Amino acid sequence: MDIDKMNFDDVEKRMSEIKEELEKDDADIEALEKEVNQLEARKKQLKESAEKRKTLMQKVASGEGEIVETRTTETNGLEKRANELIENGHITKRALLSTGKIAKPTAVGGISELADVASDIVDDVNAIELSGNGTWEVGYQKTNATAEDVVDGNDLGGTGATFDTVKITPSEWSVFDTVSKQVKKMTPLNYLNAVENAALSALRAKASDKIVASVKASALAEKRTTVALDQDYLRNLVLGFRAIKNKGGVCLYIAQEDLSALGKVRGTSEKKAIYEISFDPNTTLSGTIQDGGTITRFRILDQLEKGTQLFGQPLTIDMPMWDDYTIDTDESGEFFKKNVIAVRGLQTANADLVVFHGMQVITQA
Repeated sequence: MDIDKMNFDDVEKRMSEIKEELEKDDADIEALEKEVNQLEARKKQLKESAEKRKTLMQKVASGEGEIVETRTTETNGLEKRANELIENGHITKRALLSTGKIAKPTAVGGISELADVASDIVDDVNAIELSGNGTWEVGYQKTNATAEDVVDGNDLGGTGATFDTVKITPSEWSVFDTVSKQVKKMTPLNYLNAVENAALSALRAKASDKIVASVKASALAEKRTTVALDQDYLRNLVLGFRAIKNKGGVCLYIAQEDLSALGKVRGTSEKKAIYEISFDPNTTLSGTIQDGGTITRFRILDQLEKGTQLFGQPLTIDMPMWDDYTIDTDESGEFFKKNVIAVRGLQTANADLVVFHGMQVITQA
């Protein structure tokens, strides 16, 4: 991803990856130093932009007349979509579910929401913006070429590398939710935000469902059934995976029950926990798990059942997204009687693993 298109999360994620790369003996120090400087500049730019936006919104809220002349194109676009939604009950928007252009859903005043849905694998994969409805086709290498000794008088030996392709076809995802009709008493922009959050939260969860299902079913995924949730789990996991160059860092995707089980693992002659589990700020859904010098990132996924984990490089998963997503609302019929607004989101997308053994599916009996 281009640095000038990164959001805060993208910058922090890349910084973490660079930290891991710097620990390698063959790290390109000069190139990484240059990239860190660019990332710091992007971070500063994002902070300044956020401050300007905050100041702008404060001025709008206080009714200062001159702000009308200094509104940004983004603000005007938001208001246009908000009015479109109020008048027609329908909006369209070009965006990706996983690049940060669609913000993580936040609580809307006056509406109580469920605990956060663990759907963030959608933020880790390789999201691709497409148009039309053509199939996304990616070639991958199945085996390496091999060489043999040359013997005079005999045919030359050795075998060539073998290749194949993965085809990802468009699939329309439909999600449905309802919000309290009280949200319509909000300002147009806040109403737009509430409706978008309802649809996009469900779309992100649906995307994660598709990603997990595709990896588990993929012939490219390496299947492992001998990695128990014991004191050797992390070491066996990490040392049993060969990372692919230029495909980013590794991550463990795990069910909450399995992470809890790892937290209870003790040594044979001591009461101290084997694994040090550290959570990212303001969440219990992601972080790092460490055993001595062996460490990896993890994310809890609601889509994984107890006894099944995914491990590998999520950037080996492509998620092409075709055209705009759309959001529709409906207040008639049964929704009118229940005093709620029905929200439907539609997105044409799909996902699949596109690198041989880029991800592992680990299962315990």
